[in-house]
Amino acid sequence: MKNPDYDQLWKDVITELFEEFLLFFAPDLYEHVDFTTSPQFLEQELLKIIPDSDSNKRVADKLVKLLLKSGQEQWVYVHIEIQGNNDLLFPKRMFQSFYRIMDYYDRQVYALALFTDKVPCHKLNKYQYNFFGTKLTYNYNTYHIASQSETDLLQSNNPFALAILAGLYLIQSKKRKGTAFQYKLRLIRLLLEGNIISKDEKREYIQKLLIFIDHIIRLPEDENIALLTQLEPLIEREDINMGLSFDDTSIAKYFKNLGREEGREEGKKEGKEEEKREMARNLLKEGIEIPFIMRVSGLTKEEVEKLAAELNN
Repeated sequence: MKNPDYDQLWKDVITELFEEFLLFFAPDLYEHVDFTTSPQFLEQELLKIIPDSDSNKRVADKLVKLLLKSGQEQWVYVHIEIQGNNDLLFPKRMFQSFYRIMDYYDRQVYALALFTDKVPCHKLNKYQYNFFGTKLTYNYNTYHIASQSETDLLQSNNPFALAILAGLYLIQSKKRKGTAFQYKLRLIRLLLEGNIISKDEKREYIQKLLIFIDHIIRLPEDENIALLTQLEPLIEREDINMGLSFDDTSIAKYFKNLGREEGREEGKKEGKEEEKREMARNLLKEGIEIPFIMRVSGLTKEEVEKLAAELNN
């Protein structure tokens, strides 16, 4: 089972749920943003103003251009720190990013460091410089997922709270072995039948958050099968047909099959052989084991092994 690319997962969910993200972290700024003009994500622009020597440290950075209701432009810079270690140079990097963005664009900047792992021992919420009377203090916003209250997140009506809760459960599952299964099961149940997302909005958010949850808390093959077995009655009861594409996650693919099945004949009609093979190819690329792929795709062991061999050539 491949290790998840946590930084990319956070970048993706922030992009997919950016309005909810901004409302969650910066409600005051959110009230001033004109969302009739779509946010512009400028990660490629960010590479122009950050030296190549620093680029490997900034793979999780996001830069977003927003338009205010007043008509003025506001730049939003979000730094996602997934290492969670005591990197004493982190505040300096945040300051360097700030002044480079400010100098390059000459616009206002909102900066946020999102720590998605354990709470660092040192306070990393500001950069201070003092050289023979020349002084500078740069304060920026920080958010430590590990310090958040599960109760508060469950009471939120912002869908992004569920992403934060997934991050919190991931941290807790690393501390308590054997708990990842229950955490993942609870997250998906909250997504499908909880109160964080209203019934009218549920279909809109299920796909985006399910992909994030499925990838951020990875389970071994046998636990994935057990998880899907427990969720199947819920899917059938809720009559969920999310329209998920087969290039999504393994659980999303399985949910789609369950939502589309209306009987054996309809299942045969929908389950075209090429579609099954494409599903299997995507699962193999994710590092999913062959027995699990056989279960969700309906292909034989020989067929899956043949596809695996083709991918390796």
